Amino acid sequence: MNLKLMNDDMKNEDLLEKRKEKVEDFKLSIAEEEPDSAAIPQSAKSDDIDPKTDINQSEATASYYEHDDDSINSYSDGSQRYIVPESEPSHTETRKIRKAERRRKKRKAKKNGCLFRMIWLVMIVLVSVVMAQYIMVGVNDMLAINREEETTVTITIPKDATLDDITDILYENDVISNKFFFKLYATMTKSTSGFTQGSFEIETNRDYASIINYLQSTVNRTDVVTIQFTEGMTIMEYAELLEENDVCTSEDFLEICNSDEFDEEYEFLQDLTDVSSRYYKLEGYLFPDTYDFYVGEDPSSVVLKFLSNYTQKIYYTKSRVDGFDETVTIEEQAEAAGMTLDEVIILASLIQAEAADEDDMYIISSILHNRLDTIENDGVSIFGDSGLNYLQLDSTLYYPYKSLSKIPSSIADTFESRYNTYSYEGLPYGAICNPSLAAIQAALAPADTDYYYFCHKAATEDSEAECYYAETLSEHISNLAFVESD
Repeated sequence: MNLKLMNDDMKNEDLLEKRKEKVEDFKLSIAEEEPDSAAIPQSAKSDDIDPKTDINQSEATASYYEHDDDSINSYSDGSQRYIVPESEPSHTETRKIRKAERRRKKRKAKKNGCLFRMIWLVMIVLVSVVMAQYIMVGVNDMLAINREEETTVTITIPKDATLDDITDILYENDVISNKFFFKLYATMTKSTSGFTQGSFEIETNRDYASIINYLQSTVNRTDVVTIQFTEGMTIMEYAELLEENDVCTSEDFLEICNSDEFDEEYEFLQDLTDVSSRYYKLEGYLFPDTYDFYVGEDPSSVVLKFLSNYTQKIYYTKSRVDGFDETVTIEEQAEAAGMTLDEVIILASLIQAEAADEDDMYIISSILHNRLDTIENDGVSIFGDSGLNYLQLDSTLYYPYKSLSKIPSSIADTFESRYNTYSYEGLPYGAICNPSLAAIQAALAPADTDYYYFCHKAATEDSEAECYYAETLSEHISNLAFVESD
C-alpha cells in the first residue's frame, strides 16, 4: 500500500515537473490578455488531466503568472498554446498579478510621457518661433523700420470714422502694414478716437505715434476751402456760399445761427433785444472777411470762426479816431457815443446796404441819425417836415430776402417784412446784413449835416454812382425827378 502511494506521488511529481517545463518554454507574459477557451489547445484543457491526479495547482499557477515578458512564444506549427491554471489564483497570486500589471502600465506611461513631452516641446518651439516673427513684424511696422522709403499719399477720413475705418484706410494706402498692431497700439495709448475728418497728405514712413498725432490735428488737412464774404452780404447769402463750397449745408448753418449755443461764450449775444422778432439772431455779427474752412466742417465750428473774428475786431482792435486822445476799440467808441453795440451793428448794416461808397457812408449815417433824433419830436424835423421817425429805406422792404425776386413764389404776394422801415418806426429789430468795419465806424462817427433825405443815381459802365442829399422833402422830390430823368 505504501509502495503504491509512493508510486502515485512520483507520477504526480513527474507530471507537475513536465508542466513547469512547458511553462518555462512558453514564457507567457502576464501582460497579454487571457485567451478565451476556444484559443486554448485541447491538450491543455483541464479535461485531459487525470482527475485522480493530485497536482499542486497553486504552484503551477504561480509558475505561469511569474513570467512578465511582453512577447509570446509559438509552437513551430504556428498555433499558440497557453497554460491555463486549473483553479482560481490565491489572494497572494492576485496581488502579484496586479503588481506586475502596474509595472507594465508604468513602463508604458513612461514611454508615452517621453513621446508626449517631446512633441509638446517641438510645438512650443515652433509656436515661439512663429510668434517671435509675428511680433517682430508688428514692432517693425510700429516703428516704421520696414517703411524707410518715403512716399506721400492722400487719404480721406470720413465723418465719424471708427478706429476700424481709419485702420482700413491706412492699410489700403500702405501707410501701415499690420492692422492688428496698429489697433492694439491705438487702444493701449487711448487714441481710438479724436481723429479729424477730411483729406490728408501723409508720408508712408511715419511710425504709429506720428500717424495718430498727424490725423488728430486739423492743421494738417488739405481739403481747405478759402471763401471771401464781402461786406453787406446777408446771413442767407453766407449759407448759400458755404453750401456751394461743400463746407456745410445751408439748413444746418442757419439753424445754428438762430440757436443759443454761443451765448455763454460770447456775452454780447446775451444783451441782444427782441431776439424772438429777429429773422436771424446772428445777422450782423458774422464779420465779413476771408476765411479758411474744411470740407464737411461742423457748422458750429464755422460760426465760431465768424464770431471770433468779430470779437477781435470790436473788442480788441484799437485805432486812432478823431475826438479821442488815445487809440480806442469799437466798444469804447460805442460807449462814448451812448449807443449799445447792437444799435451800432443794426445802424451800420443799414448804412452798408444803402451807401454807394465809404464817403457816402458818413453822410447817410448823418441822415439816419438825424431821423432817429426826430422820434423824440414825433418825427418832425427842424425844417418842419413830418414822418421822419420812419427811416423809409428800400433795403428793408424784403428782408430777410435780398430782393423781391428772392422771395419764394408761395409767399410773395402776401409777404411783408417785420424789418420794413416804411411801416415800423426807428431801427428794425435786427441787422439786415453783415456790415464792414468802415460802416461800423460811420455809424459811430456820422458827418455833421442837416440832411434828412438822400437818393442815388445808379452807376453805369461809363460813370460811378452819384449821391444826392436834401434837407427838406421838396428838395428831395427835385432830386428824385432829376435822377429818374436820366
